[in-house]
Amino acid sequence: MIRRRATALLAIALLAGCSPADADPPSSTPTPTAVVSSTPSPAPSPTQAPLPTPASSPVPDSELPLSYPIADSPLDGHTSDILAELHRVAGGLPILKVDITASQITLTALLDDRGVVSYAWRGGQITKVDSDFQYLGQATFDPADYPVDSARRMFDVAGLNGVRGDELVLQIVQYRTEGIWMTVSSRPESTLVFFDNDGSAIPLLGTTSVDDIQAGITATVGEATAIYQFGFNLTQGYWVDLPDTEEGRVRTRSRRLNLPVFETLRTDSPGYDTFDPALLDAAGLARAVARAQVTPEQECAVTVDLQHRRSAPVARIVCDGVTHYADMVGRDMTALIG
Repeated sequence: MIRRRATALLAIALLAGCSPADADPPSSTPTPTAVVSSTPSPAPSPTQAPLPTPASSPVPDSELPLSYPIADSPLDGHTSDILAELHRVAGGLPILKVDITASQITLTALLDDRGVVSYAWRGGQITKVDSDFQYLGQATFDPADYPVDSARRMFDVAGLNGVRGDELVLQIVQYRTEGIWMTVSSRPESTLVFFDNDGSAIPLLGTTSVDDIQAGITATVGEATAIYQFGFNLTQGYWVDLPDTEEGRVRTRSRRLNLPVFETLRTDSPGYDTFDPALLDAAGLARAVARAQVTPEQECAVTVDLQHRRSAPVARIVCDGVTHYADMVGRDMTALIG
């Protein structure tokens, strides 16, 4: 039976001042309301922005602009040095956002009055610039922890993934509620590509190959030892439902398309038991999907749970309205359950 999901509360998209639009899941998927996570995961872990100490003091406006010339493009191995100088000019304040283009690098920091201040490098000079970024409790980070000198390569990768526009922008900022991510988008906006902390793009997962299904299992299950349901389809991507620490609530961890993993909470009490996700077998699920498909291009939706009250989880595969069942090694169980 298709899973029933309660509508989750919409999370505040903490991307003020960010050009890329948030990619919301379809209405049948709960809107993210909790911490963004992923496998791979953003690193290091973000921290709730501490208020700066009185000793944190940016360079006085009277001393700006400052000269900081470079020999060639900032993308030719100079990005981290420029960011370090911008951070020095900002007095070492906590950093909320970084924007990198081929011609300009901008750093936005948190002031002690919860306001923000932005400094930009362009054409060999560092100046204070206006910003429409609003502080809403976002986490801060150290730009030195991110592979910003790989910006040119990340722009190339983003282009291969459909990012088109007059100017590409690499941004480091909190995405949704707690996860800090690197993204590349364009001006004007086209699409958004997420990058892990090592500079690799988060891949788009399919739903038929063993490798993609295993990646979906790994990303969503994480370290969970008991789940209510695992599922995947091309629209919603991959998800797991697992018990929350509070009784009567279910936590859903989703990995949709090429987005990071996110979690949502809903009030629910599934009418069936949890099972050990170690029982999930990517090869078995791939075999079951292949057998259920009329053609290799046919889209199928898969859910795995214990709602059939059997001793082991059962996969339900629906392809164009036709339902099939299989065990975890891919053996057909349609006649037994159908």
